[in-house]
Amino acid sequence: MPLISVLMCAYNAESYISDAISSVLEQSYRHLELIIVDDGSTDKTLTIAKNIKDERIRLIPCHHDYISSLNKGLRACKGFYIARIDADDMMLPHRLQTQVDVMIQNPDIAACFSWATTFGLAEEAIGNHMSGIIEHAYFWLLTGNYLIHPTAMIRKDFLLHNRIRYKRYPYAEDYKLWADITRVGGQIFMIPEPLLKYRMSQTQVSYVHHAGQSDTRLTIQQEILEELLSRLRHPTRVQLLRIYHGLLKLNQATLMQGDEIIILMYKLLRRTKFFVN
Repeated sequence: MPLISVLMCAYNAESYISDAISSVLEQSYRHLELIIVDDGSTDKTLTIAKNIKDERIRLIPCHHDYISSLNKGLRACKGFYIARIDADDMMLPHRLQTQVDVMIQNPDIAACFSWATTFGLAEEAIGNHMSGIIEHAYFWLLTGNYLIHPTAMIRKDFLLHNRIRYKRYPYAEDYKLWADITRVGGQIFMIPEPLLKYRMSQTQVSYVHHAGQSDTRLTIQQEILEELLSRLRHPTRVQLLRIYHGLLKLNQATLMQGDEIIILMYKLLRRTKFFVN
């Protein structure tokens, strides 16, 4: 049984962290370690975590710097696979077993994800428009980030071999991670089953930092687009580059939004019927 490192980064999560920890420790897959990185919490988060006695838990106190804390957690993980969870979410009991089975059966997959169900402000299923291996994943990510961060299980040796870690892309560091994984050819897989309960609240990043997240998302999309254009080997490549640079000039003149450029270029690239993973 391969060891799974479950990585949880917690900041002021005193109201939820007990449930999140319990959902990990009660997994049907028992060969795991839980790395809890306290991201400089000012409430009782760290105290609550310390009071839960289980030899599989390792606590790492940090100063408040979310990206740095995530990377410290990555470095601390000893497992063959790294499974993510946030301190306000809950795993379903068979999540890790289901994911590790997929990873073992598909050794070329770099990361797998699952559907989820939300609770809190809203109750709905999310992620359920995808299933199996995501074809042309790097190109597909140009349209946005539809992968649910706390459902991820990642092959650790893939990250190490490609020197991939979380980067300073505020409020969209997960989107950048998926882009980096797929840019170097990493395959991703979507398990067509909800394996996580994802909390919706007014304190989560997508609510509090919506504008900043949108700006970073657009930056990542532009990076993906420019990388795809640099790789493109198609008779229309020169024309597509001219169109793109023309659109950028329109954007500078405030006649076109960045999102509109991404949508148009995505449609044009699809018509070339040439995709690069």
